[in-house]
Amino acid sequence: MLQTVSRVAVFFALIALGALLSRLKQLTRDGIGGLSAFVYWLGFPLWLVVTFTQLPRPGADVAVPVAAYISALIAGAIITGLIARLMRVPGALALASGAAALVNNSAFLGVPIALSLFGQAGGRTGPLFVAADFLVCFTVACAALATASGQGLAVALKRTARNPTVIGAAVGVACLFAGVRFPPVAEGAMELIGKAGAPVALVALGGLLGLMPWRSLVTLDMARGAALFGKIILAPALVAAALFLVHAPADLFRIGVFMAACPTAVSIFIQARVYDVWAEGAATTVAQGTLISLVTLSVLAVLLGA
Repeated sequence: MLQTVSRVAVFFALIALGALLSRLKQLTRDGIGGLSAFVYWLGFPLWLVVTFTQLPRPGADVAVPVAAYISALIAGAIITGLIARLMRVPGALALASGAAALVNNSAFLGVPIALSLFGQAGGRTGPLFVAADFLVCFTVACAALATASGQGLAVALKRTARNPTVIGAAVGVACLFAGVRFPPVAEGAMELIGKAGAPVALVALGGLLGLMPWRSLVTLDMARGAALFGKIILAPALVAAALFLVHAPADLFRIGVFMAACPTAVSIFIQARVYDVWAEGAATTVAQGTLISLVTLSVLAVLLGA
């Protein structure tokens, strides 16, 4: 419980800093765009490359559970989009809602908490699910956002293939399986820039929230409601069922379900700004989902620990 609270507290402290700066007129929309560009082009891509190259090469025994994990998350995103459409959410926003239900905050919240809950198993297995999140789920979410922005599917896929974060994930995973490590000086510089990505993204997120009416931060529309349900309730339930069906080992089961229960990652907000679709909705979904997860992750931690 304490670990969850401390991680969420850091998360909201950075958001609050960005909101304060925007309220004081020190962080404008152009400034938010600049911070987002840094995260998009440098922060997240370099973090992914360095992080993946530092992981131990996974064994073949994790392939089926990780594939089940990915399949369940994608199924949850599709169901979320369908729920949004049944609630009469416009098609573009329903796609964005499904994308928000697909991208876990497994890196910033999931792995550190899993490490404290499950010990070495969390530190060893958690990053594998992070790799799956960024290499597959994040790529699918970006394609959905590109399509929601009004482009055709072919154009959306081409644009997604050029996304720096997607490329960073692909390069990092390729280096992982090839056993490639960068020279210490280069790795240190890349790691320094990469570690700044998440804090800068949270400040940018807070900056946009600070420009929005306060009432919109505590209310829900249909698109955000569907995204929150899909991410916090539906995703971990489907992942639990999928991992149970493939007879995943106990550690993989617990950690995979916990990762799936993490709220929507701030990266979805950065991508929504880049694709110019549902940026404010994505921002509030990230903030509200993280606040709700303070309770849901704590309860899940107790259940999985038992």
